[in-house]
Amino acid sequence: MPTVDQLVRADAVHRDIYRDPAVFELEMTRIFKRTWVYLAHESEVAEPGDYVTRTVGREPVVLVRGEDGVLRAVVNRCRHRAALVCEHETGNAKSFRCQYHGWTYRNDGRLIGVPHPERQSADVRERLGLAVVPRVESYRGLVFGSFNPAVSGLAEHLGPAALGYIDRFLDHCAGLPLTAHRQAHRITMPANWKLQLENGLDGYHAGFTHRSFFDVMRRRTGASVRFASGLPTATARAFRNGHTAIDPETTSRKPLIQRVSTLPGAAAKLDALRAHVGPQRFDEYAGAITGAGINVGIFPNLQLIGIHLRRIEPVSVDRTIVSVRPLLAVDAPPELNWLRLRYHELFYGPAGFGQPDDFEMFDRVAAGLADSEDGWLRFERGHGAETETEDGETIVGNVTDEIPQRGQYRQWRALLAGETA
Repeated sequence: MPTVDQLVRADAVHRDIYRDPAVFELEMTRIFKRTWVYLAHESEVAEPGDYVTRTVGREPVVLVRGEDGVLRAVVNRCRHRAALVCEHETGNAKSFRCQYHGWTYRNDGRLIGVPHPERQSADVRERLGLAVVPRVESYRGLVFGSFNPAVSGLAEHLGPAALGYIDRFLDHCAGLPLTAHRQAHRITMPANWKLQLENGLDGYHAGFTHRSFFDVMRRRTGASVRFASGLPTATARAFRNGHTAIDPETTSRKPLIQRVSTLPGAAAKLDALRAHVGPQRFDEYAGAITGAGINVGIFPNLQLIGIHLRRIEPVSVDRTIVSVRPLLAVDAPPELNWLRLRYHELFYGPAGFGQPDDFEMFDRVAAGLADSEDGWLRFERGHGAETETEDGETIVGNVTDEIPQRGQYRQWRALLAGETA
């Protein structure tokens, strides 16, 4: 395998990072087992016994709220012969029973039942509880886990700049708290996970990859489209530890509301929403339909986009599962959440405009990664023209600059080289 320095330059990455199984295995060990990895939203495990199954790199885990109300992540592997102890994606359970030999574990990981215990050592229950992910922390409902007991605290890892953008995303809904939808779109893509990592924070591609969407919106609304790249204040940002954002920095919600109005049945729902909240608050609620208008990336596997949480789950060097879970407003007028979901589906749903476009591009990139004399994929745009904020927390450039991708690969390189946790 080439060295890390042979795979990543300041403004480019080598195609082998997307193709080499040895690179993928190193990522699973040095990225997904060493840093914070997003697991779920707290509302998915709100009650005692609620659980969801996830993977952290190669490790299958169960995030579960114990009877004591504490969130824990336990490794989903029986300590006897390694079978999964929980096979469902979500549910509620006080205990997990391995179907191979019947070993039973409390949902906090304690081994509480071994059939025919007379043939086992007396201390088997004390020795062989489920392995526990040593660090689990949450920020405003976003739950992360790390197998690295020495990793810095979650808030420190995220840093003030990224936290500010997370806050901005989570506070977009007219002051209402948010809860995760019980269902998510799960897409399996035959491509490397980093293509989705890069794409979610790419402010350069929309006017080309998603041109059909903007053309349809122009025909339906009669309004010309001004892409974010045309806004002088629209920015791309890289924070420390690989976290990123793209930010149009515009207060005009009119074009987005115009798009909402094109949805079938939207006119009646908007009228009902206005009647429900009153004309003085209608603009505030209408603005909450489309989300915060920013994309936030938390390295390595979380993106906050539109109204949804996007979790990136690497499976193999050329296979990735992407989960797209919308957020709904708690105690909101029913029209608001109906409009939020329909608008979300317009672009990010399985039959929407955005996700299929992006996955088509991933296929084309994968096809273009064949051996050639030039093995480099370039992130040169805006390189050398960036500015840094006074606090040193953020690198800033135009929204079409490839600042987020360069920031992601700085952290990727540092973790693979063992320079940071």
